[in-house]
Amino acid sequence: MEQKRRIIFRADGNSRIGLGHVTRSLALVHMLRQDFECVFAIQAPDQALQERIREVCQGIIILPPSDSAEQRFTHELSAYISDEEIVVLDGYHFDTAYQQNIKDKGAALVCLDDIHAYPFVADAVLNQAGGIQPEQYQTASYTRLLLGPAYALLRPAFLEAARAKRALPGGELRVLVCMGGADPDNQTLQALEDLQSVGGVQHVDVVVGSAYARLQELKDWKKHKPNIHLHHDLSAQGLRRLMGKCAAAITSASGISYEYASVGGLLFVKQTADNQLGIHRFLTTEGIAWDYEALQEQLAAGITEVNFKACLQAQRRHFDGKSDERLRRFFYTLHLNASLTLREAGQEDLMLLFEWANDPEVRSRSFNPQPIPLEDHTRWFRSKLENPDTKLYIAEVNGEPAAHIRFEVEDNTATISYLIRDGFRGKGLGHAVLQKGIQRLLQQRPDVRLVEGLVQQENVASIRSFEKAGFSYAKPDGHHPQAHRFVLVRDGN
Repeated sequence: MEQKRRIIFRADGNSRIGLGHVTRSLALVHMLRQDFECVFAIQAPDQALQERIREVCQGIIILPPSDSAEQRFTHELSAYISDEEIVVLDGYHFDTAYQQNIKDKGAALVCLDDIHAYPFVADAVLNQAGGIQPEQYQTASYTRLLLGPAYALLRPAFLEAARAKRALPGGELRVLVCMGGADPDNQTLQALEDLQSVGGVQHVDVVVGSAYARLQELKDWKKHKPNIHLHHDLSAQGLRRLMGKCAAAITSASGISYEYASVGGLLFVKQTADNQLGIHRFLTTEGIAWDYEALQEQLAAGITEVNFKACLQAQRRHFDGKSDERLRRFFYTLHLNASLTLREAGQEDLMLLFEWANDPEVRSRSFNPQPIPLEDHTRWFRSKLENPDTKLYIAEVNGEPAAHIRFEVEDNTATISYLIRDGFRGKGLGHAVLQKGIQRLLQQRPDVRLVEGLVQQENVASIRSFEKAGFSYAKPDGHHPQAHRFVLVRDGN
């Protein structure tokens, strides 16, 4: 990209609510920061968390504390966003009203979610838990759902681990215990106490984060227990290396469980919060992990090459180390859509549209597949420019012509025709061209009440574009009964 678009990441974290939202948002920053300017917005972070954010992001916006019930909470980002930004929200208080305020500013919006508790108007919702169905979400017509571990928010060290070979660690059995960076309910100590009664475990490596508030209590407990090794606030690389030495792990059903599953080994997960239900169910039903209640039975039976390999195979089926590639592609598409601008076509566009119209792929998807002679095109083009009931726009991405869209208006109904130029197809621009074209049309022709378009049944990409742009299927057109007819009824207000 010639100019980096800014992404503002909005999440909160501390010792009371934990660091899960911040950690997974920063994992996404790692994936995107080479192509985008990444800025983090957070309420009243402590110094350690600020430093952690600054290590990854190009900037930080420190917001004053504000309860989600306060009116100013909904508008806390208003001074920082415009139609030039992409905003990523990760938290349970960014409800529909908060999202709508961002959309009203013209910014592209992505929500990281795991509870599907309210309607979403974001451009995309990412839920990395497996087993989630689209029907569980209420969304706008254009919202794209990115569901499952194919979009796992893993830090670079764990993406690398998922692509690497993994074997059962030799020597004495080591078990990792990590219940999250903050662990406000001190599940760490409970797991360590449970492990004391499990035979065959020679070493236990316990990991806690910078926001863990019971560190001294844990240090006091582990005195005179030389087989328990305490690790505090490890780097991602350090945590990956430690996981590689451990044939088994006990974690919360959260991002840390995904990180261990990416390294590979016997995994025991405990649901420590309501929002972990989806991940816990997915991990245990897919054979990626055991429920925590099976810990004593499974470890007492011993870890063998057979059961280690079985877990590893299940984990590799879902964690392939390529989620960063998928997410970069998606955000690039979001960037293209945000970069899309429209201008009215002029005489200078005659040959441009002539070449586009005679593209073999365009002709193959048209109702008239025959090549168009230049003389016919010239006559047609000039008549359209002169007709006040025809609106013809050129869509550009960063100043480069990428598509055109035409509206024929008759009796308050506008009929659409559009095409995407070769080189810009397959990048998800179709619905953006439709949405921005309709917006521009209505500014010039507020009398329009119905917008319609016809699409050949085999033109799957265009069908999807109309669906994402909010159109509904309607009664077929009498002249083209085999085509899909889409309509969008404008609100009469």
